[in-house]
Amino acid sequence: MPLAQRLKEVFAVHGDGQGLVKTSQLAELLRLVCSPALQPADQALLVRCAEERADDSGQISYTDFIDFLCAGRAPLVPPPPLPPAAAIASGKQVELLEKKLQTANQELGALRNLMKRQPFEFTIGQYNILAGYLGNNMEPWFLYGIDMPEERRQKIIKLHGERLPCGKPANAGWPNYVKGVLSEDEIAQVERVHKADFAWDARKDRLLRIIREMDCDLLSLVECDHFEDHFGPVLTDMGYEVTWKKRPRPNSTDGCCIAWRRGIFRLLSSHHVEYVDKYCQVTKKTYKDRIALMVLLQVEMTGQSLCFVSTHLQRNPEDPKQDMLRARQVGQVLRELGAFASLHSCEDAPVVLSGDLNCTSFGRLRGIANTVSILSPGHFLHPFTFDSADVPTGVTSVTTARCMRIDAIMYQAQRLQLVEVVELPELDPMEPIPNGQHPSDHVPIVAQFRMQSQLSSSQHMAKEWYLCLTTGCGSTPLNRRQLQNAFKLYDTDGDGRLSFVNLRKTLTSLFGLLPDSLDKIFENVKFPVPFDGFVSMYLDAVKELEDAFHAFDTDGNGTLNEEELLRAFETCAPATVPQESLVALFKAIDASGDGSIDLNEMMSYLARAWADKIAISQ
Repeated sequence: MPLAQRLKEVFAVHGDGQGLVKTSQLAELLRLVCSPALQPADQALLVRCAEERADDSGQISYTDFIDFLCAGRAPLVPPPPLPPAAAIASGKQVELLEKKLQTANQELGALRNLMKRQPFEFTIGQYNILAGYLGNNMEPWFLYGIDMPEERRQKIIKLHGERLPCGKPANAGWPNYVKGVLSEDEIAQVERVHKADFAWDARKDRLLRIIREMDCDLLSLVECDHFEDHFGPVLTDMGYEVTWKKRPRPNSTDGCCIAWRRGIFRLLSSHHVEYVDKYCQVTKKTYKDRIALMVLLQVEMTGQSLCFVSTHLQRNPEDPKQDMLRARQVGQVLRELGAFASLHSCEDAPVVLSGDLNCTSFGRLRGIANTVSILSPGHFLHPFTFDSADVPTGVTSVTTARCMRIDAIMYQAQRLQLVEVVELPELDPMEPIPNGQHPSDHVPIVAQFRMQSQLSSSQHMAKEWYLCLTTGCGSTPLNRRQLQNAFKLYDTDGDGRLSFVNLRKTLTSLFGLLPDSLDKIFENVKFPVPFDGFVSMYLDAVKELEDAFHAFDTDGNGTLNEEELLRAFETCAPATVPQESLVALFKAIDASGDGSIDLNEMMSYLARAWADKIAISQ
C-alpha cells in the first residue's frame, strides 16, 4: 500500500472523525507508519515542527501533515532551539546535535523520495446535490407521500403544461395544477413531505454530511447552487480549493463545482464550456442551457498532471430522443478539451470526466459523439475521445418517475487504473429519494484510481491491438504513437520487426496464457511484420461506432439517406457544418454511389477518417 494511503488510514483510525489528530499523538502515528526509518528522537523533532502548523486546539489534519511532510514548501525539520549556553558542556555537544539534525533531515528526505516513487492513488467523487431552488416536492415529477399511478401523474403534467391563448400558464402556481386531481388532504401531505425532505433548510446540512463521508481528494458537484453562502466556504474549511461556474440559463442559479484537496493537488489552469444547443439563422440567437467546467491540476507530491471535467447534460434521461442533443454537448466538451490540452501542452495528462449525463446508455452517447467528431472537420481529437471507460456502479437516481443509472465517472483507461469503487447504497424503487437519509434525488459515486506507469500504459495498448484484431472491437482505438509503444513491447529483439515467436512470448506475459485460436488468427500473416504492417493489421480490424449508425438511421431500414445524415449533424454536431460540406461528405461515404449509405460503407469510411484525424497513417 502506498505510504500516503497508510498515513491516511492511520489518521482516520486515530482521528476525531473528521481527520484531525492531536499533535501529541503524532509520535505514535510515526512509529506505526515510518519505523524503523525514524528513531524516537527524530520523531520528536518532527512532532515539534508539526506543532507549529497545528490549530488552536493542538490538532493537525492529514492534508496539512502530508503538505508539511511532502510538498517541500517548509523546512523538513527546522533546527530545535538550543539549550541555554550555560548548559552546553563543550562544542562537541553542539556538533553532535548538528549531526543528529542532519541525519534526521536525510532520513526524512529519503522518506519523501520514497513516497514520490509510490504509484500515486487518489479518490474522485461525483454528486448531483439537487439544487436548492429545484428541491420542490410540489413539482409534477415528484409529489412524494401520496399514491401516484402513472395515469394520475399524466393528468397533472397536462394541467401543469396548459397555456392560455396569450402563452401564459393556465394553471400557474401550486396547487392550481393539481386541483381536481388531488384531495385537500393529499395536497397537505405533499407539503409536509416537502418541508421534511425537500426544503433547502432541511437538506443543506445533510448534504455536507454526505460530502464529508465521501472523503474524496477530488470532487465534482453538479446542479450546485448556494455556492457563495454555503458550499464554497464550507469546502474551503474542509481543506479544499474550489472553483464554480453558473450555467448560462438566466433564470437558473445552479452550476458545476470542482473541489480538490489542498496540499495534494495544485491548480494550473481552468476553463468552462457553455453548451450551444441551437443557433437560429433567422434571429441570430444562440440557445444555451448547460455547462462543463474543467481544471488542469498538478499532483504536489509527484509533479504529474491530471485534467478533470465536471458536467451536467440535457435533462429527461427517460427520453432517448434527447441523446442526440446530449451527444452534441459531449462533442462540444471533447472539442474544448482538445483545445485546452493543446493550449497547455498536456495532451498526455490523464483525463477524468464526471457528472450527471442524464442518459441510460453511456456507450450509445459516446458512439454518437465520437462519430460526429470524426466526421467534423477542423479540430484536434483528444485521446480521451476514444479512450474512455466508465466506473461500474448501480442505480444512482430513484424518484417516483424513474429508477436508473445516470451519473458517471469516466476515465482514461490507458493512463489510469481503477482500484476501487465504493459500494452504492441499495435504493428501493418503492422508497424514492430525497428522504430523511438521502438529501438529494441522486446518490454520490466514489472511485479510487492509480496513475499508470509508462510500462503499464504500453501493456494496455498492446492488449488493445490484439483484442481489436481478434474481436474487431477493442475498447480503445489507438493513435500512431500509442501503436509505436505497443509495437516496442512486442518487438522484444528491438530489430524493428515483429516475429511470431516474440508475439507468442508477449501475449503470454500480457494474458497469462496463449489463446487456443492464436495460430488460426495469424495463419495468413507473413512474419516477421514491420511496424507499418503492424499498423495496417490494426486498421483493417477497426470496427467501432455502430451505435451511431443505428441512431442516425431514423427510419430503421438499415441504410442512411442524405436527409438522415443532414438531420444527424444538425442535431448533434458540436459546431455548425455547412450543408454543401455535408452533401460532399455523404457522397464520399457512399462508395457504391447508389444514393444510400449502408453499415459497411459507414464503418469503412470511419476507419479511414479516424486514421487521418489522429495521424495514425503517414
